[in-house]
Amino acid sequence: MTAPFGKSAAVDFVCRHWLWALGAIAVLCFIDVAAVAISYLVYPGYLDHGEPVIAMASWRLLDGFPAYPAFEGPDLTSNIYGPITFLTHAVSFLLAGPGVTSGKAASLAAVVAIPAVVFMTHKRRGLPWALAAAILAAGFILLGLPTSIWSRPDPFLALLVAFSVWAMNASKPGRPDWGVCALIGFCGGLAVGFKLHAGLYFVPVVLLFCQARGFRAFALIGAVGAVTIALPFAFESFSLTSFAAWFPLVTAKKTVFWLVAKVLRYLVFYATPVLFFLAALRWANDAIDRAEVTYFGAFVVTVLIVLLAAVKPGSGWYYFFPFLAVVIDMIVRYSASVIRNRTVVLGGVAVLAAALVILSVPVQKRFLRALHWDEARQITAEIDQVMAAYPGATIQMGTGDSFVGYNKTLYKSLLVFAGHPYTLDVAVAMETTAGGVALSKAVRTSIENCHTQVWVVPAGESPFAMTGYYGNPVFDERFKDAFRGSYAKHRRFRYFDTWMCGR
Repeated sequence: MTAPFGKSAAVDFVCRHWLWALGAIAVLCFIDVAAVAISYLVYPGYLDHGEPVIAMASWRLLDGFPAYPAFEGPDLTSNIYGPITFLTHAVSFLLAGPGVTSGKAASLAAVVAIPAVVFMTHKRRGLPWALAAAILAAGFILLGLPTSIWSRPDPFLALLVAFSVWAMNASKPGRPDWGVCALIGFCGGLAVGFKLHAGLYFVPVVLLFCQARGFRAFALIGAVGAVTIALPFAFESFSLTSFAAWFPLVTAKKTVFWLVAKVLRYLVFYATPVLFFLAALRWANDAIDRAEVTYFGAFVVTVLIVLLAAVKPGSGWYYFFPFLAVVIDMIVRYSASVIRNRTVVLGGVAVLAAALVILSVPVQKRFLRALHWDEARQITAEIDQVMAAYPGATIQMGTGDSFVGYNKTLYKSLLVFAGHPYTLDVAVAMETTAGGVALSKAVRTSIENCHTQVWVVPAGESPFAMTGYYGNPVFDERFKDAFRGSYAKHRRFRYFDTWMCGR
């Protein structure tokens, strides 16, 4: 076995032992990621209100319901996530059946796979580089809890980018590698199918890969990606018109300045390739070629573009998370190119890895404290009790007037998995009303006609009276008047009240 990061015979013995230590750290970091993922997998609830929205919309796909109901219709149940988001979770439900656990399984599997893919990507440079890369990947994941593992598109985007970086590095220089072109295009198309702006994460990879292969490689990547993006919209479950209606809501969002400080705090870690690139410029044995400069320049530009999106309402630092594999690839390739002052550069890699892992400890503690196991079990049992109390009735989860109560409603997917209707989602209404899209008359008519016989509302709270995350009332007075005119409080449970149709 050669000495890690070099072949100095004088320190061979020490390096052999250091390599074993590095391997042990990598294994422990991977176990940590897997343990965190498993803990959230078996937790009987969600930490974010977007997760049950995706789960319920995905489950209903299997029954032929549309992923994107029109705003003017009676249902308000989806969001601007792309069709691949819902298809991925629908496959999980198809294989494992409905449930909170199966609704989280796909994204958590993606998270656990990321360090393994990053490890394989850099194995060609030697085992030490691969182990160091895997430690960095685990550190980024653990520092980003819980957003790095939640059931939203971000874990899938990070995995797809990691696959594209692996494909780029595995390709043979000077050859077209049409199969690699197709794979990168497919990964990019899937990513955009998860989230509209996701193509940005692939720009550095595509430009570096195509630099020596010309326009034909670029065209093939683009063609495969375009077909992958368009294909789901060929099916009636995915209306392109209804999906596109979300675009004005997203583009109209203004910058939230209080988010800037938090976003920049995490950006410090994702911007570290700048330091390693500068080190390579100064100390590399050979001059940095034009392709590498293009790779680095594209990364800087796309990070700045993503930064503009990350400081919008409903966004956050986790928009940088899909850059994970690109960041690590740059750190490894620039560090490996350094001959002079190698100790300084390798020390920088070690300091970064240590910082990520150490700083993730309090983050992991906060994550574990956020898992309220007893309350989650009690709420789950109470929802079962509510369903048993109204046999044959249609039941749906509403909201009250506080965020404390709203957090109890994240278990609403249990009702949908049991076959109850899903026509109005408060999380979706927060987005639409904040974007200036009023609740449709059809939604209000559905309430007036008691389409759902029983609404479950947080105990002691006024139904549908909450102010959303964006500071505006989620439901207008006409809607609340319609609800009060059709429903009356019927029964009090510990966590919820039931409101029953009075007709």
